[in-house]
Amino acid sequence: MGKKIHYQTNICGGDFAHVRECFRNWKSETLVYRRQQPMFEGKQEVRPLSERVFTNGEVAHNTLARVCSPGDAYALAAEINDGERDVWLVMAAFEEDA
Repeated sequence: MGKKIHYQTNICGGDFAHVRECFRNWKSETLVYRRQQPMFEGKQEVRPLSERVFTNGEVAHNTLARVCSPGDAYALAAEINDGERDVWLVMAAFEEDA
C-alpha cells in the first residue's frame, strides 16, 4: 500500500513569539486520537508561512496544506484576522501507511 498524508493543526492567539511558546507546549502533549504519539512529533520548530494575513480561515488552511510537506522538519503558521479575532493556524504534514 502507498503512503497517505495527514495534517496536524492547532490554533492560538497572540504574536509570533507566543506561537513559538504554544508550539513548544503542544510538542509535550499527546494526540487525542493517538494517545502514545506526541503532537507535532519530529517537527523541530514553527515558522511563519509569510507576511500575509489571511482574512479567511479556510483559505489559510488550504494554503498551508498545499505548502506543508511530510519531509519538513518544521511546522508552518499562518495568521488569520477575520475582523473579529486574530489567531494563528499552525499546521504540519505527516506520512502514514494507507
